[in-house]
Amino acid sequence: MNTRLDPGEREQLYSLIHEKLDLGGAERPVEIEDTTAVRELPGVDSLKLFGLLGAIELGFRVNLGFEAIPQVQTVRDVERLICESRARYAGRPS
Repeated sequence: MNTRLDPGEREQLYSLIHEKLDLGGAERPVEIEDTTAVRELPGVDSLKLFGLLGAIELGFRVNLGFEAIPQVQTVRDVERLICESRARYAGRPS
């Protein structure tokens, strides 16, 4: 199973993170990498994290479920969860 997004999708993920966690300030843009700890980003709280996961579900057409919340430590974890959801639901009728 592939657990990596392609570069365009990774850029989409980073963009969603910036947007939903309000990290796009021009004065001090926050750099995001695979190893970035999501919960340690400026201003992150449980409500923003929940909103981010909802936006990811819509944007990537995946179902992460509530069990994804405690699994999210780094951006890489989010990417892995997206890929796992795709593999889990691949081949199912929509």
